[in-house]
Amino acid sequence: MKTKAVLAFIVMLILMVGAFAIGSYRVYLDERMQVELALGSLGDVLVSRIEMGHNLLTVARRHLKPDDPLLRAVIKDMDVLEEADTLHEIAQANEQLSKDSKALLDHLQSVASVIQDDRDYRYVTGLLPRGFEQSAQWADARQYNEAAAEFNKRLNTTLNGRVAKLLGVDEAERFGLEGAGL
Repeated sequence: MKTKAVLAFIVMLILMVGAFAIGSYRVYLDERMQVELALGSLGDVLVSRIEMGHNLLTVARRHLKPDDPLLRAVIKDMDVLEEADTLHEIAQANEQLSKDSKALLDHLQSVASVIQDDRDYRYVTGLLPRGFEQSAQWADARQYNEAAAEFNKRLNTTLNGRVAKLLGVDEAERFGLEGAGL
C-alpha cells in the first residue's frame, strides 16, 4: 500500500513537472512569435527601401557611366541587402545603403544631364530623397528591439523562461549593433 502511494506521488510529480515544462514552452514560444511579427513589419519596410534603391539606380544609370563609383556602391549595397541573412547583416547593409544613396542623390543633383531632364531632376531633388527619408523613419527598429530585449530578459531571468530555453526556445536577435539598427 505504501509503495503504491509513493509511486502515485512520483507519477503525480512527473506529470506536474511535465505540465509546467509544456506550459513554459508554449507561453514563450507564443511570445517569441509576437516578437517575430514586429520583425515582419520591419521586413516590409526594408522591401520598400530596396524598391526605392532600384528607382534611384534607374535614374542614375540614365545619367552616369556604368563604372561610376557611387553607382557601383549603391548596386553593391542593394545586392548585400537583398542577400543578407542575419539581422545584423541587414542592419549594416541598410545603413550603408542610406549613406551611399544619399551621396549618389547629392551627386546626381549636380550632373548637367539630370538638371536638363525635368522628370529626373524632380526625382533626385524631391521624390527619391523623401522616399528614402520616409522609409528610414518607418524602418526605425526601436519597437522591434524593445520587444526583443524584453523577451530575452524574461527568457533569461524567469524560471519559466529558463525551462523554455532548455526546451529549445531561442533568444530573439536584435536589429543592428547595440540595437541601433538604422
